Amino acid sequence: MLPDTDITYLSQSFHTTHLKKLDLNGNSLSHMVPGPLETLPEEASGTLQHLDLNHCQLKDAHLSTILPALCRCSCLSSLGLADNPVSRAGLLSLLEHTAGLMELKRVLYPIPVECFVYLYGLSRGPVNQEKLCQVQAELQKLLQALQHADMQWMPPLPLPWRLEQLY
Repeated sequence: MLPDTDITYLSQSFHTTHLKKLDLNGNSLSHMVPGPLETLPEEASGTLQHLDLNHCQLKDAHLSTILPALCRCSCLSSLGLADNPVSRAGLLSLLEHTAGLMELKRVLYPIPVECFVYLYGLSRGPVNQEKLCQVQAELQKLLQALQHADMQWMPPLPLPWRLEQLY
């Protein structure tokens, strides 16, 4: 994990315009939007190919804030957002907004908050597979409607698996 000061420094560095891969996996970034997390993809938009924001505590509002910058990342081919508390509506919005990224082929998306069974005393319980299947079908239908059948949107596997295994 990177300290906040390093993420802020990176967002202001002239090296950012040359980034090809940015792995911020596991950093709590919700307090960095707006700010460095919005600036990083914008500054790296001409070169960034892989962006990993898994386990970063990003919610719908955070994603909507960084979407304009993310949509400028014309070289982006893979995006990891697993294990962030995002809603079904936030996920569909993400798909609609990133549909213009022609290089984007793989997205590891978070299981929407509506798909979890909440149990007393637990912040998140087991996944309701039926609801998750409905969301997956909805995403596939939208991908086809947007003529992006070649784009793979996948939820995280229950195995110790990461985005790096996709490329």
